[in-house]
Amino acid sequence: MEGGPDHRAATGAPSRTATVALPSLAWRFLVWACGTAALLAAMPPDYRAGVMMPLFASLLGLLAAAEPEGVWVLALEATTVGAWLVTTVAYGHDPSPFTALAIGSLLYVHHAMAALAAHVPMRARLPVPLLVAWAGRTGGVLAASAAVCTALTALVALSAGPSPAVAVVLGAAGALAVAFALTWSP
Repeated sequence: MEGGPDHRAATGAPSRTATVALPSLAWRFLVWACGTAALLAAMPPDYRAGVMMPLFASLLGLLAAAEPEGVWVLALEATTVGAWLVTTVAYGHDPSPFTALAIGSLLYVHHAMAALAAHVPMRARLPVPLLVAWAGRTGGVLAASAAVCTALTALVALSAGPSPAVAVVLGAAGALAVAFALTWSP
């Protein structure tokens, strides 16, 4: 059996099953995990307690991870923003700055990972310099987001500042507009 599995193992040549790179699969798993976590964090607590909404979040996250170049990424992000609005405005839960920052960060990382996953073939291995550059850029955006969230929290705390509900609506509208623009930009 020249060239068979034993020969490949002995020569160090990758087998056909080893050509599906774990990093590419792991990347799509992280797209799913961040999207699902963002949607679950945005839902009202009593919705998360049941089975149906976590199952819905997992399915929508799976669809976004399976087709990161499709409309499912935008659908997950718009649903997350809508769930956050329902949680804070309709159900009256106090908008926590920490939760808002966590949801925003998860959505940003979800969107950035989905954009990269949409352009990287499943069999490709992501080079370390690309991952380091991506992590640095993402870390910078997340640090800036934390600074803006801190400033917005301080502004809401002022007596003349906007109400938390208004801040949530404005922030959600801005996040949705940016997600829509990033999804449909060339």
